[in-house]
Amino acid sequence: MSRQRRYGRTLPETLGEYARRKPARFHMPGHKGQDMPFGGRLAGWDITELDGTDDLAGPEGVIALTERGYAEAYGARASLLLVGGSTAGLNAMALSLGENKRVLLGRDCHKGALAALALAGHDAQFLLPAYDERDGIAGMITPRQVHEALSERQADAVLLTSPNYFGMCADVEGIANAAHSHGALLLVDGAHGAHFPFSSRLPGFPSGKVDMWCVSAHKTLAAFTQSAVLHVGPCCPIGEEQVRRMRNMVQTSSPSYLLMVSLDRALHLARTVGFEKHLDRVEILRQRIDRINGLRVLGKECLGHGIVAQDPTRLVIDVTERGIDGRQADGFLAERGIVCEMSDIYRLVLITTPQDPDEWYDRLIDGLTHLPYGTEQAIKEPARQMEGLRVCSLREAMLGPSESLPLSSAVGRIAACAAGVYPPGLATLVPGERIEGQAADYLLRQRALGFALFGVTDGRISCVREDSGL
Repeated sequence: MSRQRRYGRTLPETLGEYARRKPARFHMPGHKGQDMPFGGRLAGWDITELDGTDDLAGPEGVIALTERGYAEAYGARASLLLVGGSTAGLNAMALSLGENKRVLLGRDCHKGALAALALAGHDAQFLLPAYDERDGIAGMITPRQVHEALSERQADAVLLTSPNYFGMCADVEGIANAAHSHGALLLVDGAHGAHFPFSSRLPGFPSGKVDMWCVSAHKTLAAFTQSAVLHVGPCCPIGEEQVRRMRNMVQTSSPSYLLMVSLDRALHLARTVGFEKHLDRVEILRQRIDRINGLRVLGKECLGHGIVAQDPTRLVIDVTERGIDGRQADGFLAERGIVCEMSDIYRLVLITTPQDPDEWYDRLIDGLTHLPYGTEQAIKEPARQMEGLRVCSLREAMLGPSESLPLSSAVGRIAACAAGVYPPGLATLVPGERIEGQAADYLLRQRALGFALFGVTDGRISCVREDSGL
């Protein structure tokens, strides 16, 4: 297929010019660019691989230009657009390692990381991050933990989550040095840190020392949902073409041009508008929230326990001194048209970006000021730091036959999914571990106290079937 530039020099120009010409479209997608009640004029930009529109599977034109722009901005050797979110990036990174590798990762990892390792057939060794009992927040794995684990048993790669949902960042450079000193690659799930390169006031990221990492542009940049980028670092021994082949294997062969053009525009906005003015706005907003009785915005006091920085654009508001829990506060704000990213028993989590109108911040302050007072005492029960006995591999547990059982009846069975308490979000059980009575009792107790559980639905957990042969 010819990829000569027939419509424009960039991806947005190409799609805009194609829509402006209003051709008779005898090609996909089926809506043919006609206006739709929910899509409006966007439908005209939703096209497919044609002469002049390039091909994400092997880009040479306008898509390649966008990818080069990301590589330059992030200090990567190569950057690959993703239309399946960072989940696709995790899968591609795992497959790029080869077969039957051993990967070290924290028990705070995203479920997508577990799925990626299971699908790739890799063995996993888990590290347990520290826990901040004061704020009920998990810490991050540390360079020392990585060094000690790799000294005890060699691994092919370390998979790190940084930043986490609360904007807490690990010592990525220290962990990279520890991994590389033992011959292991460092892969980073940086989904929540897509904006970090665009201000020196944001947490730094040592792109020159990370082998591969993925970022979710849709989380903190002005990109559509599912838009993400996979980066190959300058130090990575794995070739760009191998990573691209793996990316193509786990991603649709019909990628959305709307997602790709949103990635192009998101990069343009981040580079031109930037985050400096926004960081000034957010600092003022933090101060305004801190002045509200019974509220506290988490910040530098959270450093420690492996946390070396916190994303200032991520507002984590503790409401416990107000006498209510975060979920009640979330509901109160939602009734007033203020929707938070998430909430837990202690706090609210809000994502801010340069696209926020100033008026939203005034509405937020008004809503927080009028939060009701309650009489609840915050439950500050320490998280149980436990690790179960591994009985089988991630792949065997997650891809084999399973059944759902009441947690109270699952003692002695093998977990087919990760399960734990939120907060702090550490996995009490990971797939392949035997469910001990202590772990089941802890999860049930936390549920009774009002904590949210992940991996447990209506008191039931997915277990490997007894007739699976494991």
